[in-house]
Amino acid sequence: DLAGAEPTPLAGCEKFVTKFPLPVLNSFLRSFEFVGKIATHTETEVMEEYLKARWSEAEPPVGPLPVGDSAVAQMRLLCMAQTNAVSVLRAFEKLPDEDREVLSLEMSRTGVLGQSYSADLAPSEAREKLQGPAFLVYYGPAFLQNLGNDSPGKRLVVLAEIYRCARVLWPACVAKASTSVTIRVDVIKTLSTAAILDAVCIHDNWMLVKHNESEAFVERGSKKKLNKMIATGQQFQVLDLSRVAVVV
Repeated sequence: DLAGAEPTPLAGCEKFVTKFPLPVLNSFLRSFEFVGKIATHTETEVMEEYLKARWSEAEPPVGPLPVGDSAVAQMRLLCMAQTNAVSVLRAFEKLPDEDREVLSLEMSRTGVLGQSYSADLAPSEAREKLQGPAFLVYYGPAFLQNLGNDSPGKRLVVLAEIYRCARVLWPACVAKASTSVTIRVDVIKTLSTAAILDAVCIHDNWMLVKHNESEAFVERGSKKKLNKMIATGQQFQVLDLSRVAVVV
């Protein structure tokens, strides 16, 4: 990020020092002490300890450490949402069961062979029969941080639908338990859910398009583009955003 997100190393350093919100900078610096633990602990153990620390130190406080099938998802959402964490977590609790369960399961997959989160923090499906690939939603944090006046619940429903479509493109299997796939949401990261739905109103579609075996992109497309992808055998899933409008 120091040089990659900005055109020069100097501009990257300036961004790091002067443009990071203080809570984000503090959480970044806080993570350094956990990285060294990878020498004596598994990747998942280090991640779990870090998630618990972030939850316990959250400002404003968000209550006792979560337990149950959605615990890992909640702790990850807190880290992703940053200063919007409280409103995002409240919205998560009010999600329709099907969306909350998708987020709880997919965000609890580790993508590391033989590793899973503790039994009291993740669904049994993510622990007892390890399957993959796991999904990394690239720019998922930005999607939750650029909340503005938008409904956090609506954004979580969109996120759940992206995970759902990704799983159709990459069915879970034991052979892929140690793999991960990057899901790029660049195109919607700064859009409001109203803007996302506006595209549907003019008969465009939002799709998750598989570009290769390790990467897919959320894309907007007309029916003409849709037909062309069907004709060429391009693998994709149309996002079903019908529930977004009814979520508060």
